[in-house]
Amino acid sequence: MSDMNSAAALRLTSEDLSYIERLILHALRQWVTDQKRWPDVVLEFNRACGPRAATRICDALESAFRTLGLHSRREIRLHPLICCHVSQDELCVLNIIATYQSQSSVHCQALINWLISGHATSILKSDIDQVARGLFSAGYALEVRCMPTNRTAPVEQKIQNVH
Repeated sequence: MSDMNSAAALRLTSEDLSYIERLILHALRQWVTDQKRWPDVVLEFNRACGPRAATRICDALESAFRTLGLHSRREIRLHPLICCHVSQDELCVLNIIATYQSQSSVHCQALINWLISGHATSILKSDIDQVARGLFSAGYALEVRCMPTNRTAPVEQKIQNVH
């Protein structure tokens, strides 16, 4: 029971994500780790989305990842390829696609601005447009997600102090 209040219990993990979100996250980590294995990523998208959509999605993802790598405001924090945890930056990438799909343009632009500098935002937005449309046409709509927080801890602490 004490683990429920630990920081580790509040982490977002790959188990919390849909299949397509895990695939996008894997693609990001794979692109950063070993681009020679990119054809394996394309093959998996091919299985999930069909050949036409997979090619467009993967080309756009590759361009988006390159833009993130070249124009990020700071070092983007990624977990290792086989790690089940999801960093805030990885979640931000997923949420950029999700907010674009849900037409939350102000939220999407804020997330993009948080990761990259102003002059590259239009490039990233164009790539995200291709990814979001390709995923949607293949039947995938991403959900906007938040990192779990322990908002009840201060309340529980105050209740314990009273009793």
